[in-house]
Amino acid sequence: MLDKKKTTLSICLTCRDGLEDIHTTRGGKRFSDKILKQKEFKELNNLEIRGVKCMSQCKRSCIISLTAENSFTYMFGDINPANPKYFKSLTKLILLFNSSPDGFLKRNERPELFQSNILGRFPPLDTNSALVICLDRET
Repeated sequence: MLDKKKTTLSICLTCRDGLEDIHTTRGGKRFSDKILKQKEFKELNNLEIRGVKCMSQCKRSCIISLTAENSFTYMFGDINPANPKYFKSLTKLILLFNSSPDGFLKRNERPELFQSNILGRFPPLDTNSALVICLDRET
């Protein structure tokens, strides 16, 4: 269960997965609908799930992002809404993200399905992370 911080999972609702000729909704919307029905996600305290009408990563759909205040933000793509393994992996990812003080997760710490499909890792604005170097100040 999430107890430390409020985590936000954003899901692109307009992502296409190539199966729109079979389904009446787009892949991103189908993925979000399945997440909302999953018991595991309902049991995660302090998790906000929101839909975004476009996350501008159409070539890598389906897209999600994970963020929290004073934490790194992650964006992932190439998610297959028909693959049930993504739901269990996403639950693990959220638990790992939330247990990290600043949300930072090394590649090998993330569930396998979220190791190679990362589109970006964005640091929080007020970070002390060694990954971030202030370029407009003398050192």
